[in-house]
Amino acid sequence: MNTEAFQVFTSLLAVVVLAAAVVITLAQVLESKVAWASDLVAQVRSVGLWLMSAVTVGAMAGSLHFSENIGFVPCKYCWYQRIAMFSLALVTFIAALRRDMKIAVYTLALALAGLAVSAWHYLIEWFPNLKSTSCSLDVPCTAVWFREFGFVTLALMAGSAFLFVITVSVAIMRAPQTTSSDNNESISPTIS
Repeated sequence: MNTEAFQVFTSLLAVVVLAAAVVITLAQVLESKVAWASDLVAQVRSVGLWLMSAVTVGAMAGSLHFSENIGFVPCKYCWYQRIAMFSLALVTFIAALRRDMKIAVYTLALALAGLAVSAWHYLIEWFPNLKSTSCSLDVPCTAVWFREFGFVTLALMAGSAFLFVITVSVAIMRAPQTTSSDNNESISPTIS
């Protein structure tokens, strides 16, 4: 796949992930009022760990392809986003394998930190006069490698993945607690 095709493909994936985050958030707001929303949130909770893993591992692979194969040198903010995303990829994959729903509090924290950096990075891409002195002259944080569809950049792609992880983490954390009939202890929901 050539560079332009890869940029379009990953940009489309980012828009789909962003749209999914919006729909899941809307469904959580309407969960107690509308049947489709309740059903959607229940489905997200049941496969949420795998969804987060797929998105974060995909984002990590795309990030590595852009830098290692295409040659887009990451700036300082890109590295901060990578730290959060690569950590999320590892943690969500292990949690999905172990069916560990308690991981959501950690994925939420990492994704919030990553989203904060992505949002700032995206902002300075559009408004370079806001740039901070923390970026180098060799690889400026205001440089935009590409802008697909007029708005999708690498920072937006990362932000979309972080927002998706936040949304799914919140859905998992808000899952109703069940009690064990054997000893009346509260247990976390598990994936069946």
